Amino acid sequence: MPGYLLDTCAWIDSLLAPEKLRQPIRRLIGSDTPLHLSSVSLLEFARKEARGEISISMSCAEWFERIALPKGKIILLNLTPVIAVDATRLPRPFVNRQGNTHKDPMDHVIVATARHHDLTLLTSDQVLLDYAGVRTENSR
Repeated sequence: MPGYLLDTCAWIDSLLAPEKLRQPIRRLIGSDTPLHLSSVSLLEFARKEARGEISISMSCAEWFERIALPKGKIILLNLTPVIAVDATRLPRPFVNRQGNTHKDPMDHVIVATARHHDLTLLTSDQVLLDYAGVRTENSR
């Protein structure tokens, strides 16, 4: 059975704006299929919440524990030494629409995590969708 890693944007959409997701992705998320999440997505979410870009009804830590990481559904994948090294040595650089190297280290870690665990990355980030170094599926 193929496995899936939620990019931070797909994870946030699944929790706060599921209507943005494509119907097959909503079905996948609603199924019994376990989904994976890089631990760096927690940091990305917490930063967005701290800056006021995301509003939730409880503390961020409590929200993670009670709502965002349902046991048996979301498998949290930690940043390991192998993933950290791969994130800094991906086979091809990320290039954004302007042709510049995309330098977001969190995206590099998420891609390296998907590669290391042989997972398909669910994302709406066009830079990641265009990257040939990992399997992707558009979440939106």
